Amino acid sequence: MKKKEPRLYVAYGSNLNVQQMAHRCPTARLYATGVIKDYELQFKGQPQSAFATIAKKPGSEVPVAVWEIQRADEYFLDRYEGYPSHYFKRDVPVELNDGREVNAMVYIMNLRQDFGIPSTHYYRTVHQGYRDCNLDTSVLSKALGDSAQRFYSSAVGSPSLQMRMRFPEQPPPDDVDEDEEPIEDEELDEEYDEEDDIVDEPDEEIDENDPFYFSDGMHW
Repeated sequence: MKKKEPRLYVAYGSNLNVQQMAHRCPTARLYATGVIKDYELQFKGQPQSAFATIAKKPGSEVPVAVWEIQRADEYFLDRYEGYPSHYFKRDVPVELNDGREVNAMVYIMNLRQDFGIPSTHYYRTVHQGYRDCNLDTSVLSKALGDSAQRFYSSAVGSPSLQMRMRFPEQPPPDDVDEDEEPIEDEELDEEYDEEDDIVDEPDEEIDENDPFYFSDGMHW
């Protein structure tokens, strides 16, 4: 009987992190490390909560880890990555560090998403994954810088992005009459109470043990 080929999954973001993968996919096994040729690493999604993805770029390459996964692992990965709405799947060739080449499944973010900046926590998780797999962290740093530059370049001409980023307000016009007397406090409505504008909202507790806490797809 012919031996069944293992199901291989390519990680390039937070799923490089060995501890995270042990939590998400307990039966997954680190198969090898390598690179995807003619792709580049990017951060896209929400302006200040972007996640890793890859896009075609001739001459570039993305360092990756290849995991051998079981059917249950792929089921959980589909949920974590928000498949098929936020990430879709593709099979790509991976050049392994031992010289072999394998085809493996990879998740790629919806192409309509714009560039953004990852949260510090998410970026730290990915960076630890690079260290876990002995990958070149300079690629990660470059992806962060390039994505941030492209994000801010697009935000300059986008009023909606400026609002979402809460850019500083424009300075007051030069023709403001500085001699105009300010309104005294007693001239304000005496019935107005500043405390009326204060809304007490309960602090939301974040459970870091929640399997969706680090999810790339489910943070949308």
